[in-house]
Amino acid sequence: MRTTLDVTRGRRRAGAVLAAVVVALGSLTACSGGGDEKGSITYAGFGGTYEEAVKAALFDPYSKETDVKVLYDSSGSDVAKLVQMSKSGSMTLDLIDAEDSSLAQFMAAGILQPIDTKGLDGFADPSAVTEYSVPWYTFSRNLFWNKDEVAGGLDSWADLFDTKGIPGKRGMVALPWGILEGALIADGVPVDQLYPLDLDRAFAKLDTIRNDTVFFPSNGDLQNAISQGEIAMGYGNLARIKSIAKSGAVPLDYTWEGAVLSVQQLVIPKGAPDGPDALNAIKYSLKPEVQKAIMDKLGYTPSQKSVLDGLDAKTRADLPGTEETASDETFRIDVDWWAKNGADALKRWQDWQHA
Repeated sequence: MRTTLDVTRGRRRAGAVLAAVVVALGSLTACSGGGDEKGSITYAGFGGTYEEAVKAALFDPYSKETDVKVLYDSSGSDVAKLVQMSKSGSMTLDLIDAEDSSLAQFMAAGILQPIDTKGLDGFADPSAVTEYSVPWYTFSRNLFWNKDEVAGGLDSWADLFDTKGIPGKRGMVALPWGILEGALIADGVPVDQLYPLDLDRAFAKLDTIRNDTVFFPSNGDLQNAISQGEIAMGYGNLARIKSIAKSGAVPLDYTWEGAVLSVQQLVIPKGAPDGPDALNAIKYSLKPEVQKAIMDKLGYTPSQKSVLDGLDAKTRADLPGTEETASDETFRIDVDWWAKNGADALKRWQDWQHA
């Protein structure tokens, strides 16, 4: 826990030393989970408009109610960096926002603290809860298109890979999860037979669109390219797609066919300076008002069944993971497969990107 003691000028050296010892003991207590003092937690997310939404929906009310200050870090998706921080004993983060693919890598690396989920229930999908994580919403990445560029739209992953029948520049973020699965679906693999992923077949299919696709380093870069009309179609985060469409920058549309579902989880890394307050923040994220707020701000699906059941049919018809938006090509990232095979798949992906 990162509290500070105001040691005034003129105190004797012994007093200063004693104060330093008190600080050190307080920090050790927080790290061990035994302290009750309130201080601050550092949350690793993704910056930008996402961070603003999460701050308003979750952390502002959490801080107001608990007096725990929340500091922000945008390295939530930098798995290699966070794993290195944990392995080197230099962890400065208390709470990490992790999607399924990141969670799989964190679990495989063994850098997460087990979470006591006693008393945490009411989940719409109890299977999403793990020993190391608590789900707080479901999001999706969807196929999208510029209506001025693709008049007929996209109805499947096969359409996205049909560069002759549907010409135009494709755009995606340069991360393999979802894209490898989509390539296999486009090549005729049924959703219920995706795993274990046939990487040879997936990369062979990706070869067919390499010259027509731009793989961007981040969601923000893809979003900017779409907004500037540089991309005719692609696959991307639904909240960002909706944001572009709402802005009117380009006439953008999307489909629920082939949507890739991912559960967003909150996790606590080993060595977190203030694990207890991080756990309290996780519990706070499950409050109905917080769940509703994140849905309103980002268009994501609440993890709590009571909140989800209270939504009207019109709202559910535009949320990821509901019965209303399910399709034959809709699937969820397989956390177990990626936990076991993610390192090899990611290396092959990187090699393919730079070939």
